[in-house]
Amino acid sequence: MKTYISLIALASFLLAVWACEKAGTDNPFDDQIGPPPVDTTTVPPDMTSITGLHARIFAPTCANSGCHDGTFEPDFRTIESTYNTLVYHPIIKNNPQGDYTYRVVPGDPDASQLMARLTYDIDGQSGIMPLIVDQGAEWNTHSAEFIQYIRDWIQAGAKDVFGQSYSPLDAVPFMRGCQGLVQGVTMERAEGGAGAIRIPQSVDQITLYFSLADDKTLPQNLTVNEIRFASGPDDFFGQAGLQMEVLDNPISGKGFSDPVVAFTHRVTIDPRQYASLDETVYFRIYVQDSSNPLTEIPTNAGAYYFKNYFSFTIIE
Repeated sequence: MKTYISLIALASFLLAVWACEKAGTDNPFDDQIGPPPVDTTTVPPDMTSITGLHARIFAPTCANSGCHDGTFEPDFRTIESTYNTLVYHPIIKNNPQGDYTYRVVPGDPDASQLMARLTYDIDGQSGIMPLIVDQGAEWNTHSAEFIQYIRDWIQAGAKDVFGQSYSPLDAVPFMRGCQGLVQGVTMERAEGGAGAIRIPQSVDQITLYFSLADDKTLPQNLTVNEIRFASGPDDFFGQAGLQMEVLDNPISGKGFSDPVVAFTHRVTIDPRQYASLDETVYFRIYVQDSSNPLTEIPTNAGAYYFKNYFSFTIIE
């Protein structure tokens, strides 16, 4: 690091620190466990999804050093921290009229402070976000287009990586982990542990375990509890379902992001009934809590890497 910096550079840095929203000394996402998910598809992510927005806007434009890199909220380092510090997250700064309560209100861009921060100086002294943009960054030439993408995402319900909209009153059930066991041995996954479950061709019985959570309903009290299989990541329409078993005594294992989660649901299948050698089969689960409609995990709008996580491949 250089010992001396120019007064101009120093002024720019102080301006960024002064204008960004300070989150406090301790950031709740500093202790996130596990590597961020990797999107392995060759198809560019949907720019009206949180995955696409993070990949092309929030991470490269906003997670700059000294600003929204975990030092200040919103925290744009990962998709998860981005979503959790935006959707129904209380604001710090408001306009003089006090129009805003949350950074993002699903379905209502005009009530979302994020849209205001991107389009005007809400209090006359904070500036329009982003304050500083690197030379050559996409934002310089695509800002209007990118702002419209963010508006479209909010208007469509500000869906998360599962393709689900969040409600602070009663959130829908969500997935914490999935694993496949053969005679008590956990099968490895492709892509460093985040891809499809790899099942040897000789295996005629595997048990898929699922860890679920809900804000008001215990996982064991969820209803429907069905799983469906398909040959493509979005080919589930009309597929028959199998009933999952709900465990009175959950087993512990590694979750998607957490080191240990409780697996409360399982189903045992012969994988060879669904796929041949080198073929990949995708699956989805369907559960319902006490007040929401049927929840599908993941949905068609979900991030590709979660669809890939919910799959298995037959190998030699």
